[in-house]
Amino acid sequence: MPDAEGYPGRDLGLPEEGPGSVAAPLRRAGQFLLDLLIGGLVASAISFPAPNYLSLAVWAVLVTLPVAVLGQTPAMVLTGLRAVRVDGAARVGGWALARTVSLFFVVPALIMDRDGRGLHDRVSRTVVVRTR
Repeated sequence: MPDAEGYPGRDLGLPEEGPGSVAAPLRRAGQFLLDLLIGGLVASAISFPAPNYLSLAVWAVLVTLPVAVLGQTPAMVLTGLRAVRVDGAARVGGWALARTVSLFFVVPALIMDRDGRGLHDRVSRTVVVRTR
């Protein structure tokens, strides 16, 4: 819904709707929770019952490596989302580690700017967009 200043992503040159537009916060929250669930299930498959630190370590790897190389976690693929660099670089690369470390604190993801980017996105120079 456009406001007096435009729509989320306008300042980044992104479309208002459809593929390539900024992902809605509710969809991103669902994706985050799904990634936590997937991380917990993988950790449990490795060691049941999974110790808390193992679940967290699996989650960190699950969201860092795929985002660095592909721009998507497994849950992002399922929910139709992708993290892309705002400067147009082909890969998120090493910035994925900064993004994951910021997400450990959860709060940075809740503080969003007018382009729909959480502090973790700003730190990593990314924006999460829709793929479909």
